[in-house]
Amino acid sequence: MKQKTKKGKNITIKFNIAPSKHIGFINFINLAVNQDAPIELTFEKVSKSGEIDESKLVGQFKLQGKDSGSLMQLEEEIQEKERIKKKQKQRRKQK
Repeated sequence: MKQKTKKGKNITIKFNIAPSKHIGFINFINLAVNQDAPIELTFEKVSKSGEIDESKLVGQFKLQGKDSGSLMQLEEEIQEKERIKKKQKQRRKQK
């Protein structure tokens, strides 16, 4: 996420996404872009005991693709990887 301060300084916050969650995150983003639907952004505070406290801040925004051709290519690559994983699972089950 990027933002600028009042003085024009760029500020960036990066969120790490575990490799096991990449496909789910990409599918979520593709869904939002393809349906032209807004994304609602909320924050949660999770205590050490596991209690969840939802933030009072909320926002909505829409995503726009910079290059739809490369987005389609990325989506095709992900679908191909998913097909390969499914085939590998089926082979393991058969053995």
